[in-house]
Amino acid sequence: FKNLHGGGNGTETFAYTITDSDGDTSTANLVLNIHNNDDQVYLNGLDVNGGELTVYEKNLSDGTSPNIPALTQSGTFTVTALDGLQTLTVGGINVVTGGVAAGFPQSIVTPLGSTLTITGYNPATGVVSYSYTLVDNETHPNANGANSITENFNVVATDTDGSTANGQINVNIVDDLPSAHPDAASVAEGGTVSGNVLNNDIGGADGPAVTGAVVGVRAGADTSTSAIGGLDSNINGTYGYLTLDANGNAVYHSNPNVVNGPGAVDVFTYTVRDSDGDESTTTITIDVANSKLCATSDTDVTVFEKALDLTKDGADLAPGTVTGSDPTSSGETASGTLVGSVTGAVGAISYALVGSATGNYGQIVLNPNGTYTYTLTSPATTTPHADDGANSLTETFTYQATDSLGNIVTSTIVVSIVDDVPKAVNDSNANSASETQLTLTGNVLTNDVQGADVVATGPNAGPITAGTFTGTYGTLVLNANGTYTYTLNTNDADFKNLHGGGNGTETFTYTLTDADGDTSTANLVLNIHNNDDPVVLNGLDVNGGELTVYE
Repeated sequence: FKNLHGGGNGTETFAYTITDSDGDTSTANLVLNIHNNDDQVYLNGLDVNGGELTVYEKNLSDGTSPNIPALTQSGTFTVTALDGLQTLTVGGINVVTGGVAAGFPQSIVTPLGSTLTITGYNPATGVVSYSYTLVDNETHPNANGANSITENFNVVATDTDGSTANGQINVNIVDDLPSAHPDAASVAEGGTVSGNVLNNDIGGADGPAVTGAVVGVRAGADTSTSAIGGLDSNINGTYGYLTLDANGNAVYHSNPNVVNGPGAVDVFTYTVRDSDGDESTTTITIDVANSKLCATSDTDVTVFEKALDLTKDGADLAPGTVTGSDPTSSGETASGTLVGSVTGAVGAISYALVGSATGNYGQIVLNPNGTYTYTLTSPATTTPHADDGANSLTETFTYQATDSLGNIVTSTIVVSIVDDVPKAVNDSNANSASETQLTLTGNVLTNDVQGADVVATGPNAGPITAGTFTGTYGTLVLNANGTYTYTLNTNDADFKNLHGGGNGTETFTYTLTDADGDTSTANLVLNIHNNDDPVVLNGLDVNGGELTVYE
């Protein structure tokens, strides 16, 4: 029919058959005259399902997949006007006016701010070519993901007899979405790590939400739902806490002394949102490294019981409670340092005692820089008592070292205490035992040194092994408190054998024992003298005889 053109004629012929009751037939033609009064105008290529063109915000320079050439998409459509095309407009652009085509290209700024360009028109074929360039992001329905909005351009074609055809160029503009990428960091136990979670994220062409790109954070690794809220507050994890603001600034504080080995990880989830409500959710993973803080027992210091005295002098922290065998020595006080005993610390180390500064046998002062001083104030004791000489005992204090991250390690200061021992000194008596002085008395402790582990003395108590001992010339009674009495036996044959004016000695060995069982022996040496005067007869030496008688 169209090929008849305006005013053209044609015929339609249809053959038909008639049949009577007994089946006889007859065929004839129906001939109809056809006349085309007018040719219509037709638009082809403007009914594409889903739109003629599609552009993507993600291809914008600030989009998630920048691709400038892809922002311009091109297409064509065809105009058929057998009666002759009089006018053609596309989106307000006059392509044909009064049957005359305009010059090309022709461009306009679209209502959404993009560019529509008519790049050409072929009057012989009726093909119109055009392009659409996306200039900036557009506002899409909130939080609908990668949805599209459409910008439509009306196409109107009119032929010479006024017939008109209408169509549209439909351009789909696909929303860009933010893309949050996982973040990871590591930190030493007790340390702090900071950064911005948006640095590796792609905000998308729409830019961040008005309130900021980050809209929420929570603990845990579940990204199936958005994290909303929790910004600018402490979000507690297993090993520390995270603070995150709307601009992506994040600070993680690791708690000290919470990691027991490798594999300590805290995970947090956060959500970013763009200006038209699209969201993306991902995680922040913090690897918390176990502190390598380690401390060993410190054994720098040795003190001596023998140096104990009753005076606080020199570097002493306190006076002693007893006097040792060498009280003029300063050996009851000594100093050391914990520096070098602690390894693996981050930054400066501070030191402090755990518990009392007063021990069983002395006092200690520990300074924050790790130097310390110990003063022995009383003798150390051993149980059970043993005659083990100048051995060492220990006094232990617990200390705590803290590094700059707050990590703590605990160890000990071990002080060696060298036992004092008694010193028994040989004794004598200024007098000699004889017939005229049958007994000698004294105290063997007078010149002995008992040492720091002194044994209290009393009438029946003291450090001496008491007993009654028979000597060569007599008997010694020695008491525990050191006093003794020696009694000479003048009838003893050995004494008599000294003869007149003869001398001898008695030697007794005694033992001095201190409070913790240490011993020392010495001798008590006594002088013995036998006066043994001869028998004298007086009155028998009268000159001429003692008596005279006469016959």
